[in-house]
Amino acid sequence: MALITDDMDLEKQYSPSKWSRRFSTSQKVLQHHVDFVSAGNKFVQVKQAINNVPHKLEIEYGSTPGQKLDILGTDLPDDSPILVYVHGGYWQELSRELSRYPAQPLYRFRIKTIVIGYDLCPAATLPEIVNQIQNAAKFVFSYAEKMGSRGVYFAGHSAGAHLVAKLLSNSDFLEHTPGSCRLQGAFLISGVFDLRELIHTSVNMAVQLPREWAVPLSPQFDCFTHLQARRVRVYILAGQHDSPTFKKQSREFYELLYNTCLMQNMYLEIKDNMDHFDIVECFANDDNYLKNLLVHDIRKHL
Repeated sequence: MALITDDMDLEKQYSPSKWSRRFSTSQKVLQHHVDFVSAGNKFVQVKQAINNVPHKLEIEYGSTPGQKLDILGTDLPDDSPILVYVHGGYWQELSRELSRYPAQPLYRFRIKTIVIGYDLCPAATLPEIVNQIQNAAKFVFSYAEKMGSRGVYFAGHSAGAHLVAKLLSNSDFLEHTPGSCRLQGAFLISGVFDLRELIHTSVNMAVQLPREWAVPLSPQFDCFTHLQARRVRVYILAGQHDSPTFKKQSREFYELLYNTCLMQNMYLEIKDNMDHFDIVECFANDDNYLKNLLVHDIRKHL
């Protein structure tokens, strides 16, 4: 697997806002996204995820401040399917509180949403964050087992997609965690799966990932063959206006799953006219491709 050549600008390749075509500057792209997830007055529909969906917030799954999760749709039937959302932000930005926007469109289709929070770099190391997501997943599977949920799905955006992929690669965890049999699928959205180049960018100022950890912490070098027997479906998605590197990483991760691991339940799509941010911002809309994919999978398999 080839790395980007030296004459390419790694900083730009790993700066998603520089590739969007929606606004005149990258700063405006970022500000729009922050305003959107912050549920400012311009984006009233995001606030409705809390105002209109019965919920239980700030459930502790670990001992540190970031290890909390929210369950939205608590009044739905116990056996309702569950979508677990893991936010991005290069492991150093965004939060659980800013990531509840998928809940209302899913609620209308009787799907619960669980939003996972985690400690951020540099207060936490990336291996610690990977372990926290595993702890959160253990809580989710236990909850799903207790409720009798018909299926659990994970979705992660950007760095969140990396964290979900690392969770999926942990065969020992999935084998020995009660309730993990309810895992049905995952949505990996504009993910970063190979960290070798990223450590040479400004992203690593906060992450502080040593070079020798890049490969062990990259899903691109993990084994996923255990998912085949579970018949887990994995949807790998990126935006047309993601950077060439982000699209390349999604394609290469898809090839790893589909070819090397001989898995047939893998799907890859580069979404037309979408960038790194509106590919998940659309999750707040009643009619969005992510909800439609999830509903289609539920109706087909559950």
